[in-house]
Amino acid sequence: MKAIVYLLVTRFKNQLLSLKKKPGMLILYLFVFLMIVGSLVFLVFAGVEGTGMDYADERILLLIIGGVALFLLYTFVYSGLSTGSSLFTMPDVGLLFVSPVSSKKILLYGLISTLGKSLLGGIFIFYQIANLRNNFGYGMKEILSLFIVFVLVVVFGQLLAIGIYIFSNGNEKRKRLVKTLVYLAYAGILLSVVYVYQRYGVGAWEAALRVVSSSGFGYIPIAGWGTMFFMGVVNNSLFEILLSLGLFTCLGAVMILVLTSGKADYYEDVLVSTETTYQTLQAAKEGRRVARQGGKKIKVKEQEHGIGKGSGASTLMYKHLLEMRRKSRFIFLDGYTLFLVVGAGAAGYYFKKEQLPQGMDYLILGLAAYIQYFVSIMGKLKEELTKPYIYLIPESSIKKVIAASATSLLKPCVDGVLIFLVYVVVRGMNPLTGVFFAAAYAASGAVFTALTILYQRVLGDQPNKLVQMFFCFGILLLILAPSIGVSIAAAFLLPDALAFLVTLPYTGFCILFTILLFLLNGNLIDKAEFTGR
Repeated sequence: MKAIVYLLVTRFKNQLLSLKKKPGMLILYLFVFLMIVGSLVFLVFAGVEGTGMDYADERILLLIIGGVALFLLYTFVYSGLSTGSSLFTMPDVGLLFVSPVSSKKILLYGLISTLGKSLLGGIFIFYQIANLRNNFGYGMKEILSLFIVFVLVVVFGQLLAIGIYIFSNGNEKRKRLVKTLVYLAYAGILLSVVYVYQRYGVGAWEAALRVVSSSGFGYIPIAGWGTMFFMGVVNNSLFEILLSLGLFTCLGAVMILVLTSGKADYYEDVLVSTETTYQTLQAAKEGRRVARQGGKKIKVKEQEHGIGKGSGASTLMYKHLLEMRRKSRFIFLDGYTLFLVVGAGAAGYYFKKEQLPQGMDYLILGLAAYIQYFVSIMGKLKEELTKPYIYLIPESSIKKVIAASATSLLKPCVDGVLIFLVYVVVRGMNPLTGVFFAAAYAASGAVFTALTILYQRVLGDQPNKLVQMFFCFGILLLILAPSIGVSIAAAFLLPDALAFLVTLPYTGFCILFTILLFLLNGNLIDKAEFTGR
């Protein structure tokens, strides 16, 4: 046991000492710490007890907790059916798995290490102190309970993933059984919402709120137990708190028994997922992609071998089109497109039914553009820069950059048309407004693609993702602030008959910035260094 304690203490000490060589990370950690302290100070001075204010329906927060927990639960189950989860890192494998230390003590080390990571990962909850206090009237007790719920869901979700992997690995019948049970459980939740919707004649939103706040939802493994614990804290119900903790404890005990039983060698079971996680992290640092195990196999017909079109730089565009066609029968249409189209349709239906003001339409545009940003930063150009072919094409750098980014520029145009076509039809919005919304969405995608070229030019293969994130958001706000400001001014100045032109200044600025960024960074290939491994 002394060896395990020594490893934990030494690892923590080395992480602190490493900050001497990384002043940027030290500043970032200090900034995060000061933000949390500021949030706590706000909570103290704002008070805890309500003062007669009208707070939001706390069932909304329950719906958020339950929805996020159900999503995390699905990802853990999916991970358990493919590569499993892991409580260890590759250095742990090299140091502990070959050491003369009890496997149960090593498992305890993995649990403590995972708990520590979950505690750090849950810090973001404290940034919501002001929102939770102003909107729901919550104090430190409720905020700490949210933090505990996040940690419980992550830790026990990883244990569940390992248990599912041990149970189903190499046995297709067991995998199908687990999938069937999961699909039935999620279908049962959906049917419950439909039943409440039909039985009581309420809206879909109210039906979802009633289901997630019902006592039955609290017995759903992990996700429901988390909501039960939170409601127990809010309602000062000791029974609900103890019951939820007891259910978590029982699940943890069962998973640990499975891991430490004589029939299951968890060394072998977690090694695959540990190696997969390590390779994924390394690939992310180096700008590469790692194919997932158990992913969908793409059937390639004989006549589809080879690109067959294009010459010079344009070959890159046709190559990307061929790759997209192999992933989907309809080029540019994928799961991301379907997700946004369905989401826009659902939002349009709800806004129309509740007769919400037209200003809410801009919320949908902003949310769609926000989601698109995270998809755009992993465009085709970033992938091409890790391969030697783009450097060998005897064309000018700017032609190769544009050709490698062509599909990233075209896809937002297709997505924008489909998203806001559905939204206009369902919402009953002015078709001209929908046209300009689609143009604004496409222009956002163009400027995001151009920004990835700037990021690559400035940061190169900067392995620190936190530094990348802060730099990218800073530049993004700097570029988009004037365009958004002009559009807001247009909203006040334009008459109602021309309200559909509000997004036109934003679109124009985005196109202008896109052209400038491509011209200024078009020589990226000449200045870049091949980083393929």
